[in-house]
Amino acid sequence: MADSNDYNDNKMEFMLLDLLAKSLKTITAGAIDINMEGKAALRFEVDKVQERINVDFIHPDVLQLAESETEDRIGLFDKLKTAREFSHTLTNNGLTLSFLRKGKEAITLGKGAHPTLSRLITRSKDIQIDSVRESIKLSRDLKDKEE
Repeated sequence: MADSNDYNDNKMEFMLLDLLAKSLKTITAGAIDINMEGKAALRFEVDKVQERINVDFIHPDVLQLAESETEDRIGLFDKLKTAREFSHTLTNNGLTLSFLRKGKEAITLGKGAHPTLSRLITRSKDIQIDSVRESIKLSRDLKDKEE
């Protein structure tokens, strides 16, 4: 029998993912560039016509995302479950979210995802690994240099 706290946590997580997807849908068009340490680091670009949002990690090594102890305890399957739920929510809202590394597509979530082999890994029709190489490089770039 599932713990009621787990049920409430999952329900809250789903509500937050749904709210995020609906909020993204209200953005009409445009781009935001973020510079760090004097370098272009990140670009958010919205294309309303294609209902697509691109997140380009232009200079990802500037953005060091250190994982906390709590995040270390989250297993790969829990992370995949959250990604599947979020990408499904994006699809339901007619949105596509693409993660790029230095202008090259790495991962696509949501409506525009058309996975082939990556579907075997993610078990989702809403997550497409565009480039295994770029996805791995992006993951390495975003990890703390001290690890």
